[in-house]
Amino acid sequence: MKLIKLKTDLIKAIELDKRLGFVPTMGSLHEGHKTLIKTSQKNCKKTLVSIFINPTQFNNKKDYKTYPKNLKQDLSYLKKLRVDYVYLPTIKQIYWKKNNEINTSIKLPITISINSKKTKKIIELEQVLYSLDLVSDFSILNFNSEIIQYKITYNGTPNIFLNDMKEKNLELEIKNNM
Repeated sequence: MKLIKLKTDLIKAIELDKRLGFVPTMGSLHEGHKTLIKTSQKNCKKTLVSIFINPTQFNNKKDYKTYPKNLKQDLSYLKKLRVDYVYLPTIKQIYWKKNNEINTSIKLPITISINSKKTKKIIELEQVLYSLDLVSDFSILNFNSEIIQYKITYNGTPNIFLNDMKEKNLELEIKNNM
């Protein structure tokens, strides 16, 4: 059973497995979920189960806060059922971009240059950029035998961008060209 926490990893799983069954849940799994999972496994090559307690499903915030959260128990249950993938998105992953595009007026253009021979660093950077909710777009500006230059549109401040990079264990050397 593979745990998926990032959207980029989810996209890869979907692209790799064309006959993928999907069973969305809010956790606290029971026999009804088991029936849906077994049906998916019977009809599909692989099965993906999501566990996401959706705050928009609740009229009362207290109900959301008191909704049972049994992740360890749920994962054990899914492992016994031999589920192939479990997607565990965060609220930020599901809703942030939509809200951010409405609420954030900052669109910070950032240019990053990386030595084109540092393939591992390039791959790491692109994976991080795909996974960050505040990155609305990025593209390659310039590519030659020495550098790759990326143009990134970031919906936040430079400090938040640098913190996001640091949280993803990607240290960047900063040169201020102002």
